[in-house]
Amino acid sequence: MDRNKTIEILEALASGCSPITGETINESLLNERVVIRALQAAIDLLKNDTINIVSRIEISEKDIKAAIQLYKQQNQNPTSHKLTGLLLGTRKFKNNFLVKNQLYGKYRDQYTEGQLLDFFAEYFTENKLTNNVKNDLYSDIDFFKKEKFNRLSENAIKQLKEKVNELGVEKTENLSEYVLNARIIHPRAYESWSEKEKTLLSKALEYTNDLDLLSTCFQRGKGSIETCGLKIIYESQK
Repeated sequence: MDRNKTIEILEALASGCSPITGETINESLLNERVVIRALQAAIDLLKNDTINIVSRIEISEKDIKAAIQLYKQQNQNPTSHKLTGLLLGTRKFKNNFLVKNQLYGKYRDQYTEGQLLDFFAEYFTENKLTNNVKNDLYSDIDFFKKEKFNRLSENAIKQLKEKVNELGVEKTENLSEYVLNARIIHPRAYESWSEKEKTLLSKALEYTNDLDLLSTCFQRGKGSIETCGLKIIYESQK
């Protein structure tokens, strides 16, 4: 099980909900303060570990784009698992076109599989790229494809920006050059989505589907906004 899925399950339990159905769990044990604190501590540790792992990754944008292009030339979807396998030189690769490329195994002695999977999960989200089969779940949701609308008043937009600013940014130390460059344009890029921020986005989606506006308010790339937004909409439809 990957790190992000583990965090989702623990967060559901910490909120007293089933990670499978989303329904409230009538289990007194989950209401015990010591249990809630333990679950939250585990969540925080996993999130901090993910932040540290991603910020330590140093892969050039040139190599990432070249790896993605390699898969596109083969008419394959360049998922995070495939890019990780290519850069680490996974033995299961049988495609000579990929194996003979200079990128094959280039980062084998530098990073582990888990580190690169976490890195590319963040990369795909920030750059609005299709990462895995989960995106198929959202393929029928055309919320952001509809004609652009915005019913947020100027005052509401101002308040939304203020509330986002109040969230602060936890991921500030030992950032890679890639993350630093991303934050020149989007100050909250590669910051984990907190439940409070998701709640703010969920509320905002009731009034607008303008990704440009939402990107400005949440200080994130449009890809990150859309991915999180689609997930919120999908979960609400269950």
